[in-house]
Amino acid sequence: MSRPRSGPTVALRLFASELRARREAAGFTLEAAAAALGVHEMTLSRLELARTAPRRATVSHLLRLYGTPDTEAEAVLASLEEVRRPGWWHPYRDILPDHLAGVIDLESAASLIRAYAPGVVPELLQTPGYARALLELRHPRAGAEEICRRLRLLEERQRHTIHRADRPVRLWALVEDVVLERVIGSREVMAEQLAHLDHFAVHRGAVTLQVIPATAGQHPLLLSGAAEIMRYPHQQLADRLIVRGLHPEAATVTEDKGAVLAYLAAMDATAALAPPPTTRIRTGKDAPS
Repeated sequence: MSRPRSGPTVALRLFASELRARREAAGFTLEAAAAALGVHEMTLSRLELARTAPRRATVSHLLRLYGTPDTEAEAVLASLEEVRRPGWWHPYRDILPDHLAGVIDLESAASLIRAYAPGVVPELLQTPGYARALLELRHPRAGAEEICRRLRLLEERQRHTIHRADRPVRLWALVEDVVLERVIGSREVMAEQLAHLDHFAVHRGAVTLQVIPATAGQHPLLLSGAAEIMRYPHQQLADRLIVRGLHPEAATVTEDKGAVLAYLAAMDATAALAPPPTTRIRTGKDAPS
């Protein structure tokens, strides 16, 4: 699997794919297009691989070369502005490692996220109190202000995914039963978290939640830590697998097809062992002391 890294943004990947498709449709080889542009072939290759953001003048030249109608060229150039625009998470860059910014970018663009949570509630489903307790555990040296900013970042992530007004991300989460038994923060915090999860069991919406009972016995995901698979509405973007560790640098992001398919199969097999998503979640009255 690849090392964790931020890599190009989703917007840049899509823009680069658009340029490549227009070149191929116009019948230009990479070498011929680069020669016409007056640059080295490698320079154009890097643009089409989304390794660098192109300049507006370069894109205009390429669009003319490929015979793009003026109205289409204007739309492509307008989308270039989106590529250059900082992501919504930019104000949090001082507390955000590069590779995690890349994960958030991928997360915000996904149409479907499948998640496996063996230890704690998935971040996108955490209540503020539950999330705060985990942030204080993960960042023991952080002051109150930093914890508040990290909490706001998480709330923004939730707003840009499952609470997004325009086609929210569909989240299908598999949660181990022990996650609901383990008290995080306090009994009151846990009761609020359980009620929040129960809301999804009743109302569903963009979230499908299944709890894997301990009585289900062995299943393939027991060999994994927390994991997510992200899928996109764009054919140019392959599914991504993200396996998380204790430390942010221990996270792995890959689009390796074999790895993604292995986790998809494991999630399907495990979901079949869990009760249906409409099964109610035990609320605070049943929480352990």
